[in-house]
Amino acid sequence: MHEINPAVSDQGELAALIRRYDWANTNLGPVSSWPIQLRCAVDIALPSRAQIVMFCGPEFIAIYNDAYAPTIGAKHPAALGKPAKENWAELWDDLEPLLRKVLETGETVSAKDRPFYIERHHKPETVYFDISYSPVFDENGRVLAVFCVVSETTGRVGYEAKLKRLASIISSSEDAILGIDLAMMVTDWNDGAEKLYGYSSSEILGRSVTVLIPDNRVDEEARIIARIKAGERIETHETIRRHRSGKLLDVSLTVSPIYDTEGRIVGASKIARDITARKEAERVQEVLIGELNHRVKNILATVAAIARQTFAGAPDVAVARAAFDARLQNLARAHDLLTHGNWEAASLGKVVSEALSAYPAERLDISGPDISISPKAVVALALIVHELATNAAKYGALSAESGKIAVSWKLEGSPDPSLILLWSESGGPPVKPPLRRGFGSRLIEAMSSGQLKGRAELAYDDGGLRCLISAPLDVEWADTDHEVAASA
Repeated sequence: MHEINPAVSDQGELAALIRRYDWANTNLGPVSSWPIQLRCAVDIALPSRAQIVMFCGPEFIAIYNDAYAPTIGAKHPAALGKPAKENWAELWDDLEPLLRKVLETGETVSAKDRPFYIERHHKPETVYFDISYSPVFDENGRVLAVFCVVSETTGRVGYEAKLKRLASIISSSEDAILGIDLAMMVTDWNDGAEKLYGYSSSEILGRSVTVLIPDNRVDEEARIIARIKAGERIETHETIRRHRSGKLLDVSLTVSPIYDTEGRIVGASKIARDITARKEAERVQEVLIGELNHRVKNILATVAAIARQTFAGAPDVAVARAAFDARLQNLARAHDLLTHGNWEAASLGKVVSEALSAYPAERLDISGPDISISPKAVVALALIVHELATNAAKYGALSAESGKIAVSWKLEGSPDPSLILLWSESGGPPVKPPLRRGFGSRLIEAMSSGQLKGRAELAYDDGGLRCLISAPLDVEWADTDHEVAASA
């Protein structure tokens, strides 16, 4: 083109390629035959730093500048001087209607972020352009070429799409995500933050983030901001924050710097997760471990005492072993009841029924209101009823065919009621007070006074043994360690 417009200085690679190109073998003919309007349009395009491609004549022969060449990748320089259909075949069905509209109507076609499917680097991709396709007219008003000024926006469109996805993720995140500036004013607030802290975005934006911080932790926020200004990222740590209602929350918090387009730190982003439930679970677990340790010690002490009393001076080891096994099985059944009740309480009726489960139901009369008793009372009453039943099977009502056992209980008094439990035997052989107190008697007395903080009365009537137990009904019945052991 230099020969046509000598005022134009060296215009780069494409100017040289165009000067050397054999235009005579194209439908455009030699450059010297081009209308002045077309030559002027080319001379305008070549030095421009805008990405410009011209599609000339009815075959849309391509002429473009240096700024445009990278846009078509491997298609350059083969596309120069060729009909557009040859080198833009993969998007021709999309491109041709745009070019023909300009060619046939003389109208300008423009669009922002217009998608095109192209194979410019030997692989398919979707690219985006801002486009302005305008006509180049000859002196008679006929369209000579389509003058296309384009600007690829693929990178920006992709970046904006990522930002939208990121914004969507942040908005829908269950975690509380918020932004603050270096003056500690809240600049961003997602739904998770509203859910965690109780403030809507309209209530919190523009306010100091210190409204979320307990008074005794405000200095903590100042230290965080100082580290953020230094470019540090505050790794996940546990702290306390304040809900809109004033309630304190356990949270895990991560803080990172926010940079502007020039790389300057302008604020901080915070990601907070509610760990209140976890911290409460940890506190409960700590209490439960302590309670479990306490209970295990009691159980072991109880088992040790039962073993000592069962085997001490036993003339027949086999018989003693059977008695010991029976007592342990009864203790295990009592603990099963507590397990089903989450170690909080158990039904007194079930405790009595389990302790007497080895005996015929028709010889038992169990009655009383539905009462829940504490774990310590469960163990104590299970052991007491078991010892009474064992004694009845050996010497009392259950040793005779017609003998029966009645176990009943009731509550007396208010507002702090007492439990009254009566064991009564009938139909058995005459009973007399023992010459010496055995393990069963000592256990009944120890459990009644120690675990239950009550008392037991044993009466050896002509009709059979009677045992009356009275104790305050209290779900927090005192837990004195090693009662059985102490009585051994």
